[in-house]
Amino acid sequence: MDRSSMQGTGVFQGDSDDLTALKAGDSDAWRVVLVRYGPSLLAYATRLLGDRASGEEITQDSLVNIYRTIDRFDGRCSLKSWLYRAVHNRAIDEIRRRKRYVDVGDTGLEDYFNGGGRWRHDCLGWDGLAAKQLDDKRLLGRVQEQMGRLPHAHREVLLLKEVEGLDSAEICAALEISPGNLRLRIHRARAALRAAVVEA
Repeated sequence: MDRSSMQGTGVFQGDSDDLTALKAGDSDAWRVVLVRYGPSLLAYATRLLGDRASGEEITQDSLVNIYRTIDRFDGRCSLKSWLYRAVHNRAIDEIRRRKRYVDVGDTGLEDYFNGGGRWRHDCLGWDGLAAKQLDDKRLLGRVQEQMGRLPHAHREVLLLKEVEGLDSAEICAALEISPGNLRLRIHRARAALRAAVVEA
């Protein structure tokens, strides 16, 4: 079987041989899927849940479930969208189980200062670049902190669009929403994040 077709678009609608191979449990076909989508699915789950261990668990559970239920995939959307939807659903279940939203991380100043509050490294040749890098890191930390505080509906569309790089059609398929609803969610999410970062 020619694997190059599987590595192209990720859409299995027109290639029944690839879908047949997945449904038959072809290990080479599954390996291609895992190599191609595994890291981004893990990153998405980790960002939704706030920690890598939970992200790994959810991604693994989702992929095992996908393997078991591949017969349900009918090719009406891309395999990529279907995979993200499965991880998304499993992450939502975990969030509901926890009954709280988890912060996506906190980037502090630990990289710059030791436990005694002194610089970890000498500041020889201070030229302003270090100050800019520190400001950039602080801003990134504020963005990450506020992203974790956004309502889940806002956070998920920003993660899929801005971090994972999915296109609008893929996000609509993964979240089962209309294009108009997606545009509205992205607009509201960006506005909420911008306001939260400015206020922080």
